Amino acid sequence: MKKVLIIGGGIAGGSLAIQLMEKGLNVTVLDRGENHSSVIATGMVNPMVFRRMNLSWRAQEFLPYARGFYMGLEKKFGVSFLKDLKIRRFFSSEQERGYWQTKQNEELYKDFLTVHEDFEIPIPNAKSEFGSGVVKSAFWIRSETFMTSLHDYLRLTEVLKIEAFEEHLFSQTELEYKDIKYDAVVFCCGSNNDKIPFFQAAKIQYNRGQILDLESEQLPEKESWNRKGFILPIGSNKFKLGATYEWNEQDLKTTEEARDKLELVINNITDLPYTIVDQKVGMRPTVSDRRPVLGMHPENKGLFIFNGLGTKGYMLAPLLSFEMAEYMVNGKPLHKEVEYTRFIK
Repeated sequence: MKKVLIIGGGIAGGSLAIQLMEKGLNVTVLDRGENHSSVIATGMVNPMVFRRMNLSWRAQEFLPYARGFYMGLEKKFGVSFLKDLKIRRFFSSEQERGYWQTKQNEELYKDFLTVHEDFEIPIPNAKSEFGSGVVKSAFWIRSETFMTSLHDYLRLTEVLKIEAFEEHLFSQTELEYKDIKYDAVVFCCGSNNDKIPFFQAAKIQYNRGQILDLESEQLPEKESWNRKGFILPIGSNKFKLGATYEWNEQDLKTTEEARDKLELVINNITDLPYTIVDQKVGMRPTVSDRRPVLGMHPENKGLFIFNGLGTKGYMLAPLLSFEMAEYMVNGKPLHKEVEYTRFIK
């Protein structure tokens, strides 16, 4: 395999392009220049699923690899976009606090949960009637800075083309697009997967998310507060408040209903004053079983999918893109839970 065409230049397609380029392949990325997911995303890399205080799927593998991947790209691009993050989770119930209390001393969680002897220590200006805990090892990526730097690099290396994929110019049997023959074509189309006919069995869903940009001179800037949503400090008295989960909503319009829900999130955490500066909307590509979709088309050799990274795309993309590249180039099997064939009966 020498020549690869990637359709979609978001966090999935862009990460895969980097991995394949490092293996010496000739890569072309087509991107419409209208990203509505990777740029809008807050870029938080959080190892926990808070509802029952469980570790995210494969977090022990994803987190260290992702940190190394992004740090390497910071050096390559000459840009800083990775920031360490202290996440304080305010418990919503005694049960939720109990989950944390049980797991904080377990070996599996020692790198991720701060051990607390006293959950009742009050946090100034926060509503913490059930106490709080601090997540370790988290970080966040300045998504807009990262994606801009990634695209700049791919342009400089003559990999990225800002143009829409035109299906009628593509031969799936010959792997030929605009009269150019490729050894592999990978579809990283995000929530637009339903507009591409080749991997419809995956049924990647629309999951619209909205966030608010805030300014405040009183909200804390040294940690992210989380309770049924998050307040993420991004510096200079600026914050991101998120995020909504709106299933099967396909338009990219901000709504008053989402704004009200987000204000309820912050009002349930603190009464500190803030000003809403902007409201943004994005579309997450999410799969019903909460696992990404990777693999080759069962009938068309050389036709691949890498999609469905969902709400944790910035955590999953680095290692999964490496595993996808290994699968494509060296034939190394994919993790069973991400294989596209799981949808084929």
